Amino acid sequence: MRQWHSEFQARCWYDDTNTVVELHGEIDIVAAEALAPRLRRLIAAAGGEVIVDLRPVTFLDCSGLGLLCSLHERLMARGRRLRVLATRPVTLKMLRLTGLHHAFVVHGSLREARSATGLPLSSPPPAGHGPGGAGRAALGAAIASVIPSYHRTRPRPDAPAAPSPHDG
Repeated sequence: MRQWHSEFQARCWYDDTNTVVELHGEIDIVAAEALAPRLRRLIAAAGGEVIVDLRPVTFLDCSGLGLLCSLHERLMARGRRLRVLATRPVTLKMLRLTGLHHAFVVHGSLREARSATGLPLSSPPPAGHGPGGAGRAALGAAIASVIPSYHRTRPRPDAPAAPSPHDG
């Protein structure tokens, strides 16, 4: 059986109060299963609100929505909040149709999300840098080990192809 994998990227950065997770590409069942344990470790390691940026996401299925719900529930249990950035019509439609636009705080821009938390409106720090000195640098290293900066896989070349229904 051929094993298929999603093409997606995840980048994480932080400021003094928030953790921002930028997701890119296809967030389907394979991506959600790969991201779930990493996001659980991330919210255990970092404090504050979590902003998930879905603007670069090209595909989001029910597994991706389930991942957001799970993250939302875990954060709420810790007295924290999930904020979602979404601008693509298909993503906004998925959130509306499922009613999740009421569960999550949905914003159209990072500026809007960060201003809602009362933080300064700065851009993300360059890779490997961040406010707060050595303690924040250590947290940044921990976050980098939790969510890899790039994840891309394709069907495994050594995996046998799935039989076709026409292969009698």
